[in-house]
Amino acid sequence: MAANNDFLSVLVKDVTLFWPRLDQPYRYNAQEKKTEACAPGVQGAGYSIAWDCPTAEAKALYSALRAHYNDCRTRNSKLPEMSQVFGMKKDDATGTVRFTAKKRAMSNAGTPNKAPVVIDANKAELANKAIWSNSTGNLRVLAFPTTDPDGKGGISLLLDAVQVVEAVYGGDGLDDFEIVAAPAATTAASADPFADVADDTPAAPKPATNTAVPADAEWV
Repeated sequence: MAANNDFLSVLVKDVTLFWPRLDQPYRYNAQEKKTEACAPGVQGAGYSIAWDCPTAEAKALYSALRAHYNDCRTRNSKLPEMSQVFGMKKDDATGTVRFTAKKRAMSNAGTPNKAPVVIDANKAELANKAIWSNSTGNLRVLAFPTTDPDGKGGISLLLDAVQVVEAVYGGDGLDDFEIVAAPAATTAASADPFADVADDTPAAPKPATNTAVPADAEWV
Protein backbone atom coordinates (compact mmCIF):
# COMPACT_ATOMS: atom_id res chain seq x y z
CA MET A 1 0.00 0.00 0.00
CA ALA A 2 1.21 3.50 -0.79
CA ALA A 3 2.55 5.72 1.96
CA ASN A 4 0.42 8.47 3.51
CA ASN A 5 2.12 11.29 1.60
CA ASP A 6 1.61 9.43 -1.68
CA PHE A 7 -2.15 10.08 -1.54
CA LEU A 8 -3.21 13.34 -3.18
CA SER A 9 -6.71 14.63 -2.46
CA VAL A 10 -8.40 15.91 -5.63
CA LEU A 11 -11.77 17.68 -5.69
CA VAL A 12 -13.77 17.39 -8.92
CA LYS A 13 -16.66 19.85 -9.14
CA ASP A 14 -19.83 20.25 -11.19
CA VAL A 15 -19.73 17.03 -13.21
CA THR A 16 -22.27 14.60 -14.63
CA LEU A 17 -21.97 11.19 -12.99
CA PHE A 18 -22.00 7.91 -14.90
CA TRP A 19 -22.41 4.27 -13.84
CA PRO A 20 -22.61 5.05 -10.11
CA ARG A 21 -22.27 1.99 -7.88
CA LEU A 22 -22.66 3.56 -4.45
CA ASP A 23 -25.55 1.90 -2.60
CA GLN A 24 -23.75 -1.43 -2.08
CA PRO A 25 -20.81 -3.43 -3.47
CA TYR A 26 -20.89 -4.56 -7.11
CA ARG A 27 -18.70 -6.81 -9.25
CA TYR A 28 -18.35 -7.53 -12.95
CA ASN A 29 -19.68 -10.95 -13.93
CA ALA A 30 -17.46 -12.05 -16.82
CA GLN A 31 -19.77 -14.94 -17.78
CA GLU A 32 -22.89 -12.79 -17.93
CA LYS A 33 -20.89 -9.79 -19.18
CA LYS A 34 -22.59 -7.39 -16.83
CA THR A 35 -22.07 -5.63 -13.52
CA GLU A 36 -24.18 -6.98 -10.68
CA ALA A 37 -24.79 -6.36 -6.98
CA CYS A 38 -22.94 -8.76 -4.70
CA ALA A 39 -21.82 -9.42 -1.15
CA PRO A 40 -18.73 -7.54 0.10
CA GLY A 41 -16.68 -10.72 0.31
CA VAL A 42 -17.10 -11.67 -3.35
CA GLN A 43 -13.90 -11.40 -5.40
CA GLY A 44 -13.75 -8.07 -7.21
CA ALA A 45 -16.53 -6.48 -5.15
CA GLY A 46 -16.35 -2.73 -4.79
CA TYR A 47 -17.84 0.71 -5.29
CA SER A 48 -17.24 2.91 -8.32
CA ILE A 49 -18.29 5.97 -10.27
CA ALA A 50 -17.29 7.68 -13.52
CA TRP A 51 -17.43 11.24 -14.82
CA ASP A 52 -16.57 13.06 -18.04
CA CYS A 53 -14.34 16.10 -18.51
CA PRO A 54 -13.82 18.31 -21.57
CA THR A 55 -10.44 17.52 -23.12
CA ALA A 56 -8.83 20.77 -21.94
CA GLU A 57 -9.86 20.17 -18.31
CA ALA A 58 -8.85 16.52 -18.52
CA LYS A 59 -5.42 17.53 -19.81
CA ALA A 60 -4.92 19.85 -16.83
CA LEU A 61 -6.01 17.10 -14.41
CA TYR A 62 -3.73 14.55 -16.11
CA SER A 63 -0.78 16.94 -15.83
CA ALA A 64 -1.40 17.39 -12.11
CA LEU A 65 -1.65 13.63 -11.59
CA ARG A 66 1.53 13.00 -13.59
CA ALA A 67 3.37 15.61 -11.50
CA HIS A 68 2.20 13.85 -8.34
CA TYR A 69 3.35 10.47 -9.68
CA ASN A 70 6.78 11.83 -10.54
CA ASP A 71 7.07 13.37 -7.08
CA CYS A 72 6.29 9.96 -5.58
CA ARG A 73 9.03 8.40 -7.73
CA THR A 74 11.59 10.61 -5.98
CA ARG A 75 10.73 8.71 -2.78
CA ASN A 76 10.16 5.28 -4.31
CA SER A 77 12.79 4.12 -6.80
CA LYS A 78 10.78 0.95 -7.56
CA LEU A 79 8.09 2.88 -9.41
CA PRO A 80 8.51 2.62 -13.20
CA GLU A 81 7.83 5.54 -15.50
CA MET A 82 4.17 6.53 -15.54
CA SER A 83 2.24 4.96 -18.40
CA GLN A 84 -1.36 5.97 -17.67
CA VAL A 85 -4.08 7.05 -15.29
CA PHE A 86 -5.94 3.80 -14.61
CA GLY A 87 -9.60 4.10 -15.50
CA MET A 88 -9.09 7.05 -17.88
CA LYS A 89 -10.47 6.78 -21.42
CA LYS A 90 -10.33 9.49 -24.08
CA ASP A 91 -13.23 9.89 -26.53
CA ASP A 92 -12.08 11.90 -29.54
CA ALA A 93 -15.55 11.80 -31.09
CA THR A 94 -17.14 13.73 -28.22
CA GLY A 95 -14.08 15.71 -27.18
CA THR A 96 -14.31 14.38 -23.64
CA VAL A 97 -12.29 12.15 -21.34
CA ARG A 98 -13.89 9.73 -18.90
CA PHE A 99 -12.34 9.02 -15.51
CA THR A 100 -13.36 6.22 -13.15
CA ALA A 101 -12.69 6.05 -9.41
CA LYS A 102 -13.11 2.87 -7.37
CA LYS A 103 -12.93 1.50 -3.86
CA ARG A 104 -12.66 -2.13 -2.87
CA ALA A 105 -15.32 -3.56 -0.59
CA MET A 106 -12.79 -5.60 1.40
CA SER A 107 -9.32 -4.81 2.70
CA ASN A 108 -6.26 -6.96 2.15
CA ALA A 109 -6.74 -8.19 5.71
CA GLY A 110 -10.18 -9.57 4.81
CA THR A 111 -12.20 -6.99 6.74
CA PRO A 112 -14.92 -4.78 5.19
CA ASN A 113 -13.85 -1.32 4.05
CA LYS A 114 -16.05 1.64 4.83
CA ALA A 115 -18.24 2.55 1.88
CA PRO A 116 -17.53 5.89 0.18
CA VAL A 117 -19.25 8.84 1.84
CA VAL A 118 -22.34 9.93 -0.15
CA ILE A 119 -24.04 13.20 0.78
CA ASP A 120 -26.68 15.49 -0.72
CA ALA A 121 -26.52 19.17 -1.65
CA ASN A 122 -26.95 20.13 2.02
CA LYS A 123 -24.08 17.85 3.11
CA ALA A 124 -26.46 15.43 4.82
CA GLU A 125 -26.17 11.70 4.14
CA LEU A 126 -28.02 10.86 0.93
CA ALA A 127 -31.05 8.76 1.88
CA ASN A 128 -31.19 6.77 -1.37
CA LYS A 129 -27.72 6.08 -2.75
CA ALA A 130 -28.98 4.02 -5.71
CA ILE A 131 -28.63 6.95 -8.11
CA TRP A 132 -28.50 6.54 -11.86
CA SER A 133 -26.27 7.94 -14.58
CA ASN A 134 -26.83 11.61 -15.44
CA SER A 135 -27.03 12.58 -11.79
CA THR A 136 -24.81 15.59 -11.12
CA GLY A 137 -22.52 16.57 -8.28
CA ASN A 138 -19.01 16.80 -6.88
CA LEU A 139 -16.40 14.17 -6.10
CA ARG A 140 -13.38 13.80 -3.86
CA VAL A 141 -10.88 11.18 -4.95
CA LEU A 142 -7.47 10.18 -3.64
CA ALA A 143 -4.83 9.78 -6.34
CA PHE A 144 -1.93 7.44 -5.61
CA PRO A 145 0.82 5.68 -7.59
CA THR A 146 0.56 1.98 -8.26
CA THR A 147 1.55 -0.70 -10.77
CA ASP A 148 -0.73 -3.09 -12.63
CA PRO A 149 -0.18 -6.88 -12.88
CA ASP A 150 1.94 -6.29 -16.00
CA GLY A 151 4.28 -3.99 -14.09
CA LYS A 152 3.11 -0.77 -15.76
CA GLY A 153 3.10 2.26 -13.50
CA GLY A 154 0.28 4.73 -13.23
CA ILE A 155 -2.10 6.68 -11.03
CA SER A 156 -5.14 4.99 -9.49
CA LEU A 157 -8.12 7.01 -8.29
CA LEU A 158 -9.60 5.90 -4.97
CA LEU A 159 -13.23 6.95 -4.50
CA ASP A 160 -13.46 8.85 -1.21
CA ALA A 161 -16.66 10.91 -1.18
CA VAL A 162 -19.52 11.96 -3.49
CA GLN A 163 -21.82 14.97 -3.13
CA VAL A 164 -24.96 14.41 -5.21
CA VAL A 165 -26.42 17.81 -6.11
CA GLU A 166 -29.14 16.53 -8.44
CA ALA A 167 -30.07 12.86 -8.19
CA VAL A 168 -31.61 10.84 -11.01
CA TYR A 169 -33.45 7.62 -10.16
CA GLY A 170 -34.99 4.98 -12.44
CA GLY A 171 -37.32 2.04 -12.24
CA ASP A 172 -41.03 2.07 -11.35
CA GLY A 173 -41.94 0.89 -14.86
CA LEU A 174 -40.89 4.18 -16.44
CA ASP A 175 -37.78 2.99 -18.23
CA ASP A 176 -39.36 3.61 -21.65
CA PHE A 177 -39.16 7.36 -21.05
CA GLU A 178 -36.16 9.63 -21.38
CA ILE A 179 -35.24 12.65 -19.28
CA VAL A 180 -36.49 15.72 -21.12
CA ALA A 181 -35.10 19.16 -20.33
CA ALA A 182 -37.60 21.92 -19.67
CA PRO A 183 -37.91 24.48 -22.53
CA ALA A 184 -35.40 27.29 -22.11
CA ALA A 185 -36.67 30.82 -21.60
CA THR A 186 -36.82 32.83 -24.81
CA THR A 187 -34.09 35.46 -25.03
CA ALA A 188 -33.03 37.96 -27.63
CA ALA A 189 -30.76 36.48 -30.28
CA SER A 190 -27.09 37.32 -30.01
CA ALA A 191 -24.67 37.71 -32.89
CA ASP A 192 -22.15 35.76 -30.81
CA PRO A 193 -23.61 32.48 -29.41
CA PHE A 194 -20.71 32.34 -26.94
CA ALA A 195 -20.94 35.93 -25.78
CA ASP A 196 -21.70 34.86 -22.21
CA VAL A 197 -18.94 32.23 -22.06
CA ALA A 198 -15.71 33.31 -20.38
CA ASP A 199 -12.75 32.97 -22.73
CA ASP A 200 -10.46 31.37 -20.18
CA THR A 201 -8.19 28.36 -20.51
CA PRO A 202 -9.01 25.92 -17.69
CA ALA A 203 -6.34 26.16 -15.03
CA ALA A 204 -4.53 23.11 -13.78
CA PRO A 205 -6.12 21.70 -10.60
CA LYS A 206 -4.65 23.27 -7.51
CA PRO A 207 -2.71 20.51 -5.73
CA ALA A 208 -4.54 19.75 -2.52
CA THR A 209 -2.69 19.23 0.71
CA ASN A 210 -1.85 15.58 1.14
CA THR A 211 -4.65 14.32 3.30
CA ALA A 212 -4.53 11.85 6.14
CA VAL A 213 -5.39 8.50 4.58
CA PRO A 214 -8.00 6.32 6.31
CA ALA A 215 -6.84 2.88 7.33
CA ASP A 216 -9.22 1.24 4.83
CA ALA A 217 -7.94 3.20 1.81
CA GLU A 218 -6.87 0.20 -0.23
CA TRP A 219 -7.57 -0.43 -3.89
CA VAL A 220 -5.70 -2.18 -6.68
